Amino acid sequence: MKTLLALLFLLVTLTASAPARAESPTVSPSAADAGVSLLATVPFRTTTHFRFFGDEDVQPILERLAGVAEDRFQRLCRPIAACDRVTRPIDIWVAEDAERFAASFPEPNPMSEWAAGVTFLAQQRVILRAHGSAMLTLDETFDHELAHVLAHTYTQGNGRSVPRWFHEGLAIWQAGEAVLQRLETAMKAASSGHLLSYDELATNYPNQGTQVAVAYAQSALFVKRMVMVKGPLAVIEILQDTGRGIAFETAFEQRLGTTARELFNRLDEDLEKSSSPFLFLYDGNFLWGLITVLFVMVAWWRMKDRKRQMARLADSEDRRIADEDMALLAERTRMALPPVQPIELDEEGKPLLH
Repeated sequence: MKTLLALLFLLVTLTASAPARAESPTVSPSAADAGVSLLATVPFRTTTHFRFFGDEDVQPILERLAGVAEDRFQRLCRPIAACDRVTRPIDIWVAEDAERFAASFPEPNPMSEWAAGVTFLAQQRVILRAHGSAMLTLDETFDHELAHVLAHTYTQGNGRSVPRWFHEGLAIWQAGEAVLQRLETAMKAASSGHLLSYDELATNYPNQGTQVAVAYAQSALFVKRMVMVKGPLAVIEILQDTGRGIAFETAFEQRLGTTARELFNRLDEDLEKSSSPFLFLYDGNFLWGLITVLFVMVAWWRMKDRKRQMARLADSEDRRIADEDMALLAERTRMALPPVQPIELDEEGKPLLH
């Protein structure tokens, strides 16, 4: 019983210390003809590299973002040498609610249901949810989408495009987003056989459903593996090589000494080898389900123990009553019998007969 209660306490502690967060990654489609139907048309605030748009409801948020935007710009553009490549303002639109956020997308588009932010690369237009998401704060989403804009500058002119997984992984890496939760997502997918193949990431990147979280996780880990293999400079040089007109796959092989497919497959194998069913202990829904089962087990155990105690009490009471009854019966029997006369003995010790 004590062991069961200790396990229950441990699970509650795990759940409280590491709450599960819903996956809400950002996306960056290259929709040149995407229209924005937010009401504001005049910038609320303008800085060196940004124009901020939004209704009165989000003006305090716009004011705060405008105050830190240029610092964030410098932090993200310097490592990839893209500060001078931005030649026109980056428009930042903030939507107060889900309806306004969805209204900024061409219809129909399932990404409006889960994305925390979206960047229309051809227009250098970023649209953010005012309150971020369960996965990312507004500031983290801002950095992520800004990283997309900066990386995209290398595709302009004679630049070559990069695959979506590299775009997303690079943005996650540049924005400094935590990789641990992405690793958990990928390892759970590996445990259940739901990792995406290289071809799926390279040519058919998902935009809806449960595979979105897995795709972002694998993208983040792929770029992280690239950094571990050859260092951050090699990753940045791949981006710069594409800006000079070199195909991504060629630049990748020259800088990392292997193909993207080969490195991806090694990462995939490592995830599958290190995955374990026990990873589901980090899943909030699984933990709470297990805790519920344990609560039921504890309640059942206590009820059963209570019944045993009541049975022992009942048995003890029965024995007490039986003892009292036997004592009463003995007393009644004693009183019903005539008194015993003492026996007289003669000088030799023999009974005297009268």
